Amino acid sequence: MPSLRARLRAAGCASTLAMVLSLAGAARAQPASGSGKVAAEALFEQGRSLMAASKYAEACPKFADSQRLDPSPGTLLNLASCYEKLGRTATSWATYREAASAANAAGRADYVASAQRHADALSPRLAKLTMTVTQPLDGLQVKRDGVDVASAEWGVPIPVDAGAHTIDATAPGHKPWSSTVNVAQDGAQVSVAVPALEAAPVETPPAVAVAPAPSPAPAPPPPAPAPDTSVGNGQRVAGIVVGVVGLAGLGLSGAFALIAKNKYNDSLGSCPSSPNVCSQSGVDTRNDALGFGNAATVTFVVGAAALAGGAIVYLVAPRAPSSATGTLGVSPLVGAGTGGALLQGTW
Repeated sequence: MPSLRARLRAAGCASTLAMVLSLAGAARAQPASGSGKVAAEALFEQGRSLMAASKYAEACPKFADSQRLDPSPGTLLNLASCYEKLGRTATSWATYREAASAANAAGRADYVASAQRHADALSPRLAKLTMTVTQPLDGLQVKRDGVDVASAEWGVPIPVDAGAHTIDATAPGHKPWSSTVNVAQDGAQVSVAVPALEAAPVETPPAVAVAPAPSPAPAPPPPAPAPDTSVGNGQRVAGIVVGVVGLAGLGLSGAFALIAKNKYNDSLGSCPSSPNVCSQSGVDTRNDALGFGNAATVTFVVGAAALAGGAIVYLVAPRAPSSATGTLGVSPLVGAGTGGALLQGTW
């Protein structure tokens, strides 16, 4: 059977836990508002139920989340008690001290006394880890379990929970260093020295081959000037105009000749006895026919000359150079009742 001392110790622990839970419960009984406070209250109640069932590994995260959502000295007291039951002595001690500070700020002397009493009871059992740095470097960063360890903590025994702890050290231009140290039990005093970090090799970036700049392509020759197709255009236009005037003159000559012939025929009616013996009206008509005949002759000569001159002006006009060659020739054109010249050419 358990001794009287063991039974008294168990009774004392049970009464202490009951007192902490009751104090925290009284603190959480205060009215809450907002969704965060409601969630914090629910998490707190779940943590208490799990603690009562000795499920400390599940209860501690509930209290921690409740404290995050709605900070309270009572929640911190329950969280510290949970850590203590879980065997995380150093974390429990630090949480009791945090609870005492929060309770003092809230004016809860009863909480302060309870938290301080539990922290003092755990103090002799604390395991401590001392980290020293062999060669401080610019930018040196030391971490314990992923948490930065300030240079002020180097060489100072820091309370830690029993178990394995990972120490990392990094510095610019140096290889990282890491080690795992084991704190066997509560009350152990362990030291670890961070060695001088080895300089990291300087990595020379690979040389990048630079391709020579391509030589500029030769400039293309200037385009040949387009042939001036307007060469001789004015002269040819003038020749065409003169030729048209000549054609008009020939047409007018033909009209005058036709009028003269008609006048002559009309005068014969006034000359009954002889074509050359006519009355005065016949003589007048004969004179009109003669005038029109003379006009026909003059206009024919002028028209023919203009037509010939226009053709010559057109043909002798300069032309733009061309790969095509041609020949120009004039051949006589003779037909029944007609005569003239035919202008022929090939290009």
